[in-house]
Amino acid sequence: MFKSFLISLTVCVFVSPVNTIAAEVINAGVGGNRSSQLLKRLNRDVLAHHPTAVILMVGTNDRLNSGGFITAENYRKNVITLIDKIQAGGAKVVLITPPPCIPELLFNRHDPKKFADQSPVERMQEVRTILLETSKQKKIPLIDFHQYLIQHKIADQKKSSILRNIANTGIKDGVHLTPAGYQLLAKLVAQKLTAEKIDVKKVICFGDSLTQGSAKVNYPAYLKEQLRE
Repeated sequence: MFKSFLISLTVCVFVSPVNTIAAEVINAGVGGNRSSQLLKRLNRDVLAHHPTAVILMVGTNDRLNSGGFITAENYRKNVITLIDKIQAGGAKVVLITPPPCIPELLFNRHDPKKFADQSPVERMQEVRTILLETSKQKKIPLIDFHQYLIQHKIADQKKSSILRNIANTGIKDGVHLTPAGYQLLAKLVAQKLTAEKIDVKKVICFGDSLTQGSAKVNYPAYLKEQLRE
């Protein structure tokens, strides 16, 4: 009987430590940021924290914010520079292709005439292509969030869309994510980190308002929950 007790106790001791890795997730998203602005605050908001992994999603403001477009080539150069500096700091980089947009809703905030040379849809497809090429060139992981939303038909004006629109939030947005969208993105990021066996001791989510979200609803917060499960 005493021997049986010892065996049971031993089993309890070795089985109980579940999910012992404490993942720290930092939200380093700032609304309205372009890739050039990420470069300016990279040292302060990312490298100074010595992360083990950096999730980089940027490009929406570079190519959709008519207040000051960045050319596709300058965008490419900025992203490559960001990657090089992050890797030099010792962290792994995971790229995310920004979601597509709903032009009809975007034009409620931006002059359609400024997109005469290239439509919003084409601009975000170009961002996706640049990131795919960069991922292959640099041999770093990428989450093709853009294509995932298109394939699953959840980037339109329907209620089921994860882009904020009139049907699901009553807002003429077409760019930012719903809470369900943030949860989905967090799930995809968690899966990628696991699949790539990336150290999640300190993860920094770096980007614009799509990363920042709101105080209560944002993908870094959901990611922290995912990594605890």
